[in-house]
Amino acid sequence: MKRTLISFAVLGTILGAATAQAGGWDRSGQDTSIILKEGNLMEMTSVSVAPKITGNYVGAGATGDGTPNYSFSTVAFRVDVSDDISIAVIQDSPFGASVNWTGGSFNGIEAKIDSSATTALVSYDLDNVTVYGGVKNQSFNASATNPLVGAYNAAGTALNGDGSGYSISSTKDSSLGYVVGAAFENPEIALRVALTYHSKVNHDVSIVEKVSGVTSAAVNLSASTPESFNLDFQTGIAENTLLFGTVRRVKWTQTALKPAQYTIYSGGKALKEFAKDTTSYSLGLGRKFSDQWAGAVTYGTESAEGTAGSPLGPTDGYNKFGLGVTYTGEQVAITLGVQKISMGDTTAVAGPYSATMSGNTATVTAVKIGYKF
Repeated sequence: MKRTLISFAVLGTILGAATAQAGGWDRSGQDTSIILKEGNLMEMTSVSVAPKITGNYVGAGATGDGTPNYSFSTVAFRVDVSDDISIAVIQDSPFGASVNWTGGSFNGIEAKIDSSATTALVSYDLDNVTVYGGVKNQSFNASATNPLVGAYNAAGTALNGDGSGYSISSTKDSSLGYVVGAAFENPEIALRVALTYHSKVNHDVSIVEKVSGVTSAAVNLSASTPESFNLDFQTGIAENTLLFGTVRRVKWTQTALKPAQYTIYSGGKALKEFAKDTTSYSLGLGRKFSDQWAGAVTYGTESAEGTAGSPLGPTDGYNKFGLGVTYTGEQVAITLGVQKISMGDTTAVAGPYSATMSGNTATVTAVKIGYKF
């Protein structure tokens, strides 16, 4: 397959970057576009996210910012085995979360989720159609602390115990999943449409829970990261001008953390679950100014669930705008991008306390370096 002459897929990392629990625990966006490029290629991407998530407790002042800055990296390479067959390996952090409330009624509520995935792909070229697929090895671990669980009843009265509330930590588990996809391309109009499916990955982690100073014995907990669909497209609309975008569907209702002790002391609630699946949309316009320089503007959105949130998920939906510029040399291409995200308002509820979260934002900066060898 002859590849399209203009490619702004390098901006996909910015389009897919996570924003303080918007879109569940999405981070990398599970980009596999490198398998559809040409030649022997290595790409390294670094993304930094600076969220500012604040609100006001009902009748009790400001919450402060409970969402720390975070960053993640992706490394990917591809090689052509023959005229028709290529292989690629992608190392990324597909899912993650980090919250840490240090003031007011939510003080001491924190959580951290980490994941890492290595994906190996093989593609086969059939003229204007490419099919691809492979396996991924993904690791997952989590920890959380909530002083309101196991320390207070629904009326806010302290219960017996040392007042430390609830905490949980898990071991790291590695499990297998798979990826399949297909792409259609018409190089004459710089058209490419690619659909990629990522399977659900089931994890069995060993957890230890602690409630009001009493530590439970280690037990296994089943946790899954959700299946997802990425529809990526691009098409030329004028000479050296490209329209591109992504539709990402993630089945978050497949993901729930329900440790036994937490469920008991929280009145049957899950530590974390999602009320709805999410669909996010992004659209961009790219322009090639010369053989070396190109730029793009992007817009993305995800609709709000419309349900109450929590200190572990203090936003609901988003809108985001981005700018990017790419320099392409003989062997090296460098892309710089920045994105501003406006997070949707919600009410965060924890035990007898609640806070109105509004006017929140995040800034995403990214750099991607591609090297042809």
